[in-house]
Amino acid sequence: MPESIVCKACNKRVNIGDLRADKSGRGWICVNCYQDQHPNVYKQEDKKPMARTEQISKKLQQIKYYCTNCGYKFYKEEKFSGKCPYCSLYSVREEKDAETWLREVTNDEDEKTERNERVEKAINRASGRIEILD
Repeated sequence: MPESIVCKACNKRVNIGDLRADKSGRGWICVNCYQDQHPNVYKQEDKKPMARTEQISKKLQQIKYYCTNCGYKFYKEEKFSGKCPYCSLYSVREEKDAETWLREVTNDEDEKTERNERVEKAINRASGRIEILD
């Protein structure tokens, strides 16, 4: 039979594993009395579990980073520009997956073609103004 001790607050016999030190640190109290003494720690909140779509959207808002010094990988908000939480050096870079690389490359190509079209239009406008003398 497990040993039991009397709770200092409610005077009930309680198993040793269910005892906590009271607020003064001078006696032992049961878990229920401990919760009464520490209401901020054990306050009852109505927490609804996050929907799976909310969890995914929250994860998508975070960006994966890695440390070039120690190789530690972690997720942070988009505008993170700090030090590595593992080695505390300012050597953190954004880790890009294949999809991100492809998106950036295709955006670069689109920008290049738009830039080339603008240059050609500018050349055509300029060549119309220039008189060619023979």
